[in-house]
Amino acid sequence: MLRWPKSLEVLLLKQAILLVGHGSRRSEANEELAKLREMVDRKRPGSKITYGFLQFAKPNLREALAELDDDELEEVTIVPVFLYDGIHMQEDIPAILAEETMERPHLRLVLAPVLGIDERMAEIIWDRVDAAPKL
Repeated sequence: MLRWPKSLEVLLLKQAILLVGHGSRRSEANEELAKLREMVDRKRPGSKITYGFLQFAKPNLREALAELDDDELEEVTIVPVFLYDGIHMQEDIPAILAEETMERPHLRLVLAPVLGIDERMAEIIWDRVDAAPKL
């Protein structure tokens, strides 16, 4: 089993990651964010990672923050699982986090950039093209 140095274990306990997805009325679509959470967790086992949605699904962003909040936690990095820096990133998420900062002054809430366009995505696109059924 992979073991972190004790100092890193303490740090991991004080920090958390909150993946934020848009949310869908289709539960199958929302389950994908749970799968992504599991993938992220496998990269650094022992990290405190959860997820929430902006709309249409539970837990929402506020509920996910509430679930994470405990006496030990000091910082939550909110990672928007979006490709583009649109209205949710410019207005909706910052507004929610501003309110949550007032509710939880003991927590440092850090908003990470969107996943965005990344060179690594080109390989995924070609994988999808190659896998697409031919008409």
